[in-house]
Amino acid sequence: IFLIASQINHGKEWILGDKDLSIAIAELNMKAGKMALDGCDHKTAYSYLGVALSLLPNDYWSSHYDLSLRLYFLKSSAANSICQYYEAELFLRMTLEKARCLDDQLPSYLLLSQILQAQGNVNDVYDSCSTILTELGE
Repeated sequence: IFLIASQINHGKEWILGDKDLSIAIAELNMKAGKMALDGCDHKTAYSYLGVALSLLPNDYWSSHYDLSLRLYFLKSSAANSICQYYEAELFLRMTLEKARCLDDQLPSYLLLSQILQAQGNVNDVYDSCSTILTELGE
Protein backbone atom coordinates (compact mmCIF):
# COMPACT_ATOMS: atom_id res chain seq x y z
CA ILE A 1 0.00 0.00 0.00
CA PHE A 2 2.93 2.38 0.73
CA LEU A 3 4.36 2.01 -2.76
CA ILE A 4 0.98 2.55 -4.40
CA ALA A 5 0.15 5.60 -2.28
CA SER A 6 3.60 7.10 -2.83
CA GLN A 7 3.40 6.70 -6.59
CA ILE A 8 -0.08 8.22 -6.76
CA ASN A 9 0.98 11.07 -4.48
CA HIS A 10 3.73 12.06 -6.91
CA GLY A 11 1.03 12.85 -9.48
CA LYS A 12 -1.72 14.03 -7.15
CA GLU A 13 -2.01 17.43 -8.79
CA TRP A 14 -3.52 15.66 -11.81
CA ILE A 15 -6.46 14.36 -9.79
CA LEU A 16 -7.32 17.43 -7.73
CA GLY A 17 -10.15 18.38 -10.11
CA ASP A 18 -11.91 15.03 -9.65
CA LYS A 19 -13.59 15.13 -6.22
CA ASP A 20 -14.47 11.42 -6.12
CA LEU A 21 -10.97 10.38 -7.07
CA SER A 22 -9.47 12.84 -4.58
CA ILE A 23 -11.54 11.29 -1.79
CA ALA A 24 -10.52 7.78 -2.83
CA ILE A 25 -6.84 8.81 -2.81
CA ALA A 26 -7.34 10.54 0.56
CA GLU A 27 -8.74 7.28 1.94
CA LEU A 28 -5.80 5.34 0.49
CA ASN A 29 -3.38 7.76 2.17
CA MET A 30 -5.33 7.46 5.41
CA LYS A 31 -4.94 3.67 5.27
CA ALA A 32 -1.21 4.03 4.57
CA GLY A 33 -0.90 6.53 7.43
CA LYS A 34 -2.76 4.21 9.81
CA MET A 35 -0.55 1.29 8.81
CA ALA A 36 2.55 3.42 9.35
CA LEU A 37 1.27 4.50 12.78
CA ASP A 38 0.55 0.89 13.70
CA GLY A 39 4.09 0.01 12.61
CA CYS A 40 5.59 2.87 14.70
CA ASP A 41 6.77 4.77 11.62
CA HIS A 42 5.34 8.05 12.84
CA LYS A 43 7.06 10.42 10.40
CA THR A 44 5.80 8.41 7.45
CA ALA A 45 2.32 8.32 8.96
CA TYR A 46 2.43 12.09 9.46
CA SER A 47 3.33 12.54 5.80
CA TYR A 48 0.62 10.25 4.40
CA LEU A 49 -2.02 11.77 6.65
CA GLY A 50 -0.98 15.26 5.59
CA VAL A 51 -1.46 14.30 1.95
CA ALA A 52 -4.85 12.80 2.77
CA LEU A 53 -5.98 16.03 4.43
CA SER A 54 -4.74 18.10 1.50
CA LEU A 55 -6.99 16.12 -0.86
CA LEU A 56 -10.21 16.84 1.01
CA PRO A 57 -12.64 19.39 -0.48
CA ASN A 58 -13.17 22.77 1.20
CA ASP A 59 -16.38 21.66 2.92
CA TYR A 60 -14.89 18.40 4.18
CA TRP A 61 -16.39 18.54 7.68
CA SER A 62 -19.92 18.72 6.28
CA SER A 63 -19.49 16.61 3.15
CA HIS A 64 -17.14 13.92 4.54
CA TYR A 65 -17.62 14.06 8.30
CA ASP A 66 -16.51 10.52 9.22
CA LEU A 67 -13.41 10.70 7.04
CA SER A 68 -12.53 14.14 8.45
CA LEU A 69 -13.00 12.93 12.01
CA ARG A 70 -10.73 9.92 11.51
CA LEU A 71 -8.09 11.88 9.60
CA TYR A 72 -7.89 14.66 12.15
CA PHE A 73 -7.51 12.21 15.01
CA LEU A 74 -4.88 10.15 13.20
CA LYS A 75 -2.97 13.27 12.15
CA SER A 76 -3.06 14.46 15.78
CA SER A 77 -1.73 11.10 16.93
CA ALA A 78 1.07 11.17 14.39
CA ALA A 79 1.94 14.80 15.23
CA ASN A 80 2.04 13.93 18.93
CA SER A 81 4.32 10.96 18.23
CA ILE A 82 6.87 13.13 16.43
CA CYS A 83 6.75 15.84 19.12
CA GLN A 84 4.68 18.30 17.09
CA TYR A 85 2.56 19.05 20.13
CA TYR A 86 1.26 22.43 19.01
CA GLU A 87 -0.01 21.02 15.72
CA ALA A 88 -1.48 17.98 17.45
CA GLU A 89 -3.32 20.26 19.86
CA LEU A 90 -4.64 22.43 16.99
CA PHE A 91 -6.01 19.39 15.16
CA LEU A 92 -7.57 18.04 18.33
CA ARG A 93 -9.22 21.35 19.17
CA MET A 94 -10.63 21.56 15.63
CA THR A 95 -11.95 18.02 16.02
CA LEU A 96 -13.58 18.92 19.34
CA GLU A 97 -15.18 21.97 17.74
CA LYS A 98 -16.51 20.11 14.68
CA ALA A 99 -17.48 16.80 16.33
CA ARG A 100 -21.22 16.22 16.33
CA CYS A 101 -21.50 14.29 19.58
CA LEU A 102 -19.62 13.47 22.75
CA ASP A 103 -18.81 9.94 21.54
CA ASP A 104 -16.93 11.49 18.62
CA GLN A 105 -15.11 13.86 20.98
CA LEU A 106 -13.97 11.42 23.68
CA PRO A 107 -10.87 10.00 21.89
CA SER A 108 -9.73 13.55 21.12
CA TYR A 109 -10.27 14.67 24.71
CA LEU A 110 -8.18 11.73 25.92
CA LEU A 111 -5.30 12.44 23.55
CA LEU A 112 -5.47 16.18 24.28
CA SER A 113 -5.28 15.47 28.02
CA GLN A 114 -2.24 13.25 27.48
CA ILE A 115 -0.50 15.92 25.39
CA LEU A 116 -1.26 18.67 27.89
CA GLN A 117 -0.08 16.50 30.77
CA ALA A 118 3.17 15.68 28.96
CA GLN A 119 3.76 19.41 28.56
CA GLY A 120 3.12 20.00 32.27
CA ASN A 121 -0.14 21.91 31.71
CA VAL A 122 -1.92 20.30 34.65
CA ASN A 123 -4.51 23.08 34.96
CA ASP A 124 -5.49 22.65 31.30
CA VAL A 125 -5.81 18.90 31.82
CA TYR A 126 -8.08 19.53 34.79
CA ASP A 127 -10.21 21.96 32.74
CA SER A 128 -10.47 19.46 29.89
CA CYS A 129 -11.49 16.63 32.20
CA SER A 130 -13.99 18.87 33.99
CA THR A 131 -15.57 19.75 30.65
CA ILE A 132 -15.98 16.06 29.80
CA LEU A 133 -17.48 15.22 33.17
CA THR A 134 -19.90 18.13 32.91
CA GLU A 135 -21.02 16.95 29.46
CA LEU A 136 -21.49 13.46 30.88
CA GLY A 137 -23.61 14.89 33.69
CA GLU A 138 -21.16 13.92 36.43
